[in-house]
Amino acid sequence: MRVVGINGSGRAGGNTSVLVKALLDGAKEAGARTDFIELADWSIRLCKVCKSCKKNHRCILPDDMQKFYDLAPKTDVLVLGSPIYLDHISAHLMTFIQRTYCYVGASLENCWPRKDVRAVLGITYGAADPNEYNYVLDWMEDRLQYYFEIPTVGKFKIPSTRHDSIIQPTHPEVQRAYAFGKTLST
Repeated sequence: MRVVGINGSGRAGGNTSVLVKALLDGAKEAGARTDFIELADWSIRLCKVCKSCKKNHRCILPDDMQKFYDLAPKTDVLVLGSPIYLDHISAHLMTFIQRTYCYVGASLENCWPRKDVRAVLGITYGAADPNEYNYVLDWMEDRLQYYFEIPTVGKFKIPSTRHDSIIQPTHPEVQRAYAFGKTLST
């Protein structure tokens, strides 16, 4: 069992990082191998729509996405986390998702390098309303299911977060994420 967590924040070590790491920590305690990726530390170029990736289902751009392409065939659970900036996921995570275009065939067929992958999604945001950004999680879930047949098995969100105040491991949603991570290997 391998769980790969992607922190889509433009700022490493922030609230979204805490949420994603909690899921990974729970999975690791249950025996899973985990990988944590801070997109803030990665250099990912924008898709050029050159369609070279349609030949071998791997983008040819020489950047840090090559590391993910190496991990994807080994990944059982993909954890995607993002802060909400201007009502949607971060540009970092959007660019990452768009660079998985290489796994969409010429006729929109699913070419994800592994079957039976599952997804867990998480968001953090400043608004106080706990239902404010349900549509963002729904969008992420729909895209993964539509293009890659990857079902979402868990969703997490933490409202009222601030960039200058990092949430603690004792936060109820962080604890729920940790507990959920422990179930991913079953």
